[in-house]
Amino acid sequence: MNLSNRIPTALLVASLAAGCTTTTERGHWGAGAHWPTAANLKSAAVRAAKDPMTWAPLAGAALLAIGDADEEISEWAADKTPLFGDDAANASDTLLDITTYGYVATALLAPDRSAADKLKGLTVGAATMAINDSITQGLKSIAGRERPNGQDHKSFPSGHASNSATRATLAARNAAHLPLPDWARASLTVGLYSVAGATAWARVEAEKHHVTDVLVGNALGHFLATFMQEAFLESGVEPIGVNFTTIARGGTITVHVPLRGAD
Repeated sequence: MNLSNRIPTALLVASLAAGCTTTTERGHWGAGAHWPTAANLKSAAVRAAKDPMTWAPLAGAALLAIGDADEEISEWAADKTPLFGDDAANASDTLLDITTYGYVATALLAPDRSAADKLKGLTVGAATMAINDSITQGLKSIAGRERPNGQDHKSFPSGHASNSATRATLAARNAAHLPLPDWARASLTVGLYSVAGATAWARVEAEKHHVTDVLVGNALGHFLATFMQEAFLESGVEPIGVNFTTIARGGTITVHVPLRGAD
């Protein structure tokens, strides 16, 4: 796979091209960095926990943990490797790199008032990734779950899944500041989250993790990135929302992707 070499260039070209369009600037990236109060921290934690991209993977993991579904799906994926074939392990590394490049590119391209604001924003991002990695490694040691391939007892939660989710979420938040038309911003956001999901699935096909490992890892990474952004950097930026409304003989699902509107 050579996508990792193309993503930064694609992001740069898209951003430069969007500079020719008329858009409303959301604000200067990094300018809102602050040290939160206890109330800010609580509010950020609640918002991050209520985000569907946090609780939905956890709910899925809980359901799969009932009975043998987790083992059966994990074994099927590792045996059939329907998406990535024998190159699943390398694919997961490449996809993780893409989310890293996505974060770096969006952070550097986001408009700022000064180098100090840029540094503050990057500091929050770097701290988020470091904290996520520390928490993930700590949980691995506590859980001691054996990997499907028997390599070691560091299966739960998936580090690739949590790290890619963290980077994709941070990058998606950064995208709110880029001078892009709304359709391009929405496409970039969906693309980032899709790459994070593909990273997680590749780990299952590579027989490195069970499905529940990657679902919990994805939820952890998204929660922490959302929490850190809400608490330290980007208060007031809406997360993606998913609503389900029941109707006769079924229901409707509405996905809300926040787009930049007029100030």
